[in-house]
Amino acid sequence: MKVAELDTPVLLLDADVLAGNITYMKEMTEAAGIRYRPHSKTHKSPVIARMQAEAGAVGICCAKLGEAEVMAAAGVDNILITTPVVGESKIGRLLHARNTARIAVVADNADNVAMLGDCARMSGTRLDVLVEVDVGQGRCGVRPGAEAVELARAIHRHPGLEFAGLQGYQGRIQMVEDAAERRAATESGLDLLETTVRAVEDDGMPVPVRTGGGTGTSPFDLGRDTLTEIQPGSYVFMDSRYGGIGWPDRNAPPFGQALHILTSVVSRPAADRAILDAGLKAASCDHGPPRIADLENALFEFGGDEHGIARMEGGGEVPLALGEKLRLVPSHCDTTVNLYEQFMIVQGGNVVDVWPIEARGRVQ
Repeated sequence: MKVAELDTPVLLLDADVLAGNITYMKEMTEAAGIRYRPHSKTHKSPVIARMQAEAGAVGICCAKLGEAEVMAAAGVDNILITTPVVGESKIGRLLHARNTARIAVVADNADNVAMLGDCARMSGTRLDVLVEVDVGQGRCGVRPGAEAVELARAIHRHPGLEFAGLQGYQGRIQMVEDAAERRAATESGLDLLETTVRAVEDDGMPVPVRTGGGTGTSPFDLGRDTLTEIQPGSYVFMDSRYGGIGWPDRNAPPFGQALHILTSVVSRPAADRAILDAGLKAASCDHGPPRIADLENALFEFGGDEHGIARMEGGGEVPLALGEKLRLVPSHCDTTVNLYEQFMIVQGGNVVDVWPIEARGRVQ
């Protein structure tokens, strides 16, 4: 069918732009000699995870155990859960999922490490665990240096665990607009991780995996040999926030906008506004409103759960007719994808496939 025939709101994914983004990241990492482990919290789709694996990804990241369960059940292998898995119930689920896929986890707490190891030993297996190091995010993670060494030692000594390496990630700097400022913050974090790597190795433990980084910091992450792999996520889709950041030697990232929300005009109550059928339930607002892609100088504002409002910069008549369709660029691709059950895969003006968003809502 034609894109123009779709009921709205609906999530569009451009097949050609998606493939181009995946290829470009592959080329970037290959040129730098660093592996990449893309973050599936962006797309939540085993189909896209397999595309990334076919393009050379060493595995994938999952933000939550529930996402990892979906990926493992779909045959995706080599998964890193990038937030701690805590409590007997979740550790039991983790070990069950490991029957079908290789899964590693991060930890930043000695009690959690002990429980992970005891449960793994009782199940007759060994679990790969990385120490999460706080390199500037101010969220999870032990402090760099001695604290990380101590926790790595606890993992290394537990008979149910295998010390697999270190994670150092800074999500809050990924969309810093100024490239020089973002580079400086990246370098500062990598310095802390590098110091910790040396401290752990001086204590007699090799650090086989050093993982972190993201889409926004990828050119700077790849410029050093601190990391053995990077964790880009949003590069596959992009959004208005990422599209507005600077890049080395250019004003925007080298990835295309693959993801759009298709919306329709459902009311024209006045000349200076058009009411759309995409509101807070169709587009996330944590990074601001989406951007209207198909009408120059148009602005989007939320009009409630089910409605959006299109206006023109400086006022004036909105040149949209009742029933007309237009595309929105999400402000945050990850949280917008989580609102939908499927991607409508498009090429040109045609719908060529439908992919379920299988890990949607898997927040546990």
